[in-house]
Amino acid sequence: MVRQRFVSGRSERAGGSPSEGSAAVDPGFGEKTPRNRGVGMLIITAYGVFAISSFARALYQISTNFEASPVAYSLSAFAAAVYILATYALAHTSVLWWKVALAAVLVELIGVIGVGLWTVLEPELFNRSTVWSHFGAGYGYIPLILPFVGLLWLMIHRPRSA
Repeated sequence: MVRQRFVSGRSERAGGSPSEGSAAVDPGFGEKTPRNRGVGMLIITAYGVFAISSFARALYQISTNFEASPVAYSLSAFAAAVYILATYALAHTSVLWWKVALAAVLVELIGVIGVGLWTVLEPELFNRSTVWSHFGAGYGYIPLILPFVGLLWLMIHRPRSA
């Protein structure tokens, strides 16, 4: 069995040369946890729950009564797509998926703030609610809090080459 230690984002085999590794080191603190482990797994799970629930909600709303509130139901479907993409991207650790996760979480933040404001300013367009209506009030404001948590987590785990 070959032992490896991680130094400055590269692994070094015991008695060998450095090779690329997937974990970085915080000087003096040991190995840094990959972003999809530990607290990251809780964040991914929260996004996964919202992905499933918003997808199910949008599918039901669109298939049963789309003409009742097409704007709200279309936004529900869009929110579902954003949550699905964010969940998938957060679960992967490459630089590319970090960038995709960052974009998805930023779109989510803009969406929840934008739709939240829109539902307050023009409530007649929203005779049915969405995940993001009134800043996620129907979901305990978690849709408003979640993108801030996601962005913080992504910034803590920013890859060196991003």
